[in-house]
This record gives sequence, structure tokens and C-alpha cells, in this order.
Amino acid sequence: MTSHPIARRPSRRVGRVAALLAYDGPIATALLRVFQFFLVAVSFLACLAPMLLFDALVGWQPTHLALWLGAASLLPVAPAVLGALCAARRVLLMPGERGPARTFWRGFGRGVRSLWWVAAGVSAAVLVIGYDLALLGDSDTMLLVATIGLALLLALIVGISSVAESCTTTRPRALLVAAVRAIIARPHVALSWVLLIAAGVGASMLPVIGGTVALFAPALVACGIVICNRTLNFLADNKELSS
Repeated sequence: MTSHPIARRPSRRVGRVAALLAYDGPIATALLRVFQFFLVAVSFLACLAPMLLFDALVGWQPTHLALWLGAASLLPVAPAVLGALCAARRVLLMPGERGPARTFWRGFGRGVRSLWWVAAGVSAAVLVIGYDLALLGDSDTMLLVATIGLALLLALIVGISSVAESCTTTRPRALLVAAVRAIIARPHVALSWVLLIAAGVGASMLPVIGGTVALFAPALVACGIVICNRTLNFLADNKELSS
């Protein structure tokens, strides 16, 4: 009578270990999620290749050529943000599905077609800020104004990309108005975006581990933005644009 429980213990342990190591078990699911984050992050970094190449070869210089090249290198940023948000939503809502990189590049192509005006506006704004810094860079007030301007620019890029990712319209005026209204109604959401981006950039610059963190930071930041948008109802007042 006492031999049956003792004999069952090893079989139960083997069953638990088999379930843990199964292809659809928790370990495999966690590894798949990490790999999905890696694919999205690497795809995003590939879109930033012009900016990274400019920073490595030219860098910040108060010259006309450097300012114009730096502004032009930022053209892929807005489409890349839209692609990252599309891929992040897929990873969060459909963790077992494949194809986050394909979703990213589809979102990037969609951003190139529908957010070209955002990319051009971002480059123009950065060019103006760059000229202001080149002329008045020694002024602490100018540095503060430039920092605030860049933060507002980041918030606007993410806001427009969030609206574009959640709706079907591609009209520039509709996207811009919806994003500005949502940001004004919930400025704390925009602040959370800026803090998430700052944390991701700061963690990527850490010594020793910064390079490894950079391979996952864009995807983690994009997922954080998607979670903030859904949790804090960023688009609650723009339901007419929802798909």
C-alpha cells in the first residue's frame, strides 16, 4: 500500500520537468519572447544606421554640412517608431505568433508612405535647433530651450505614431490634430514616453553592459509605450479614428 505514492513521485517530477522543457512550455515561451524583442530592436537599430553612421564619421560640428547631414540622417526615425509600435503590440497581444520583424518592416513601410511629413518636419526642427545651438550654444538658456524642444518633439513623434498605429486614416491633418488633442488631454502619458526613451538611451550608454542593453532597449521601450497607451487610455477621446 505504501509503495504506490513513493513510485508516483519520480513520475510526477519527470512530468513537471517535461512540461517545463516542452516546446510550448514556459522556458520556450520566455526564450521566444526574448528573441522577438531582439528582432524588433535590431530592426529598429537598422533604421537608425544613417544617424549612427553620421555620429561615428562626422559627429556634432557647428558647420553647415554637419548640420544638414545630421538633420537628413533623422529621416527614418518617425517611420521606425511606427514600425516599433506595431511590432510591440503584436509581441504583447500575440506572444506566441511569429513574424515580429515582418510586422516591424510593414509598419516602417506604412510610416514611409503616411508619415513622410512627420519625418520631414522632424529633420527641419532638428536643423533649426542645431543652428540655434551653433550660434548660441554657450547660453544656458538656449541649452534648456533646446532640451525642452527635443523632448516635445519626441512626444509629438510618439503621439502621431501611436495614433497612426491605432487608426486607419492617413490624412496628415487628422493624425496631427488627434495626437495634439490626446497629448493635451493626457500630458502625463507623453511625459512617460519621454522618460521611457530617456531610460532606454541612458541604459544603452552604460559601460560594459550598454551594448547588450542596446540590442533589446528599443523593443522594451516600444512595449512600455504601448502598455502606457493602453493602460492610461491615451486614445480614449479619439475613438472615431480607431480601426
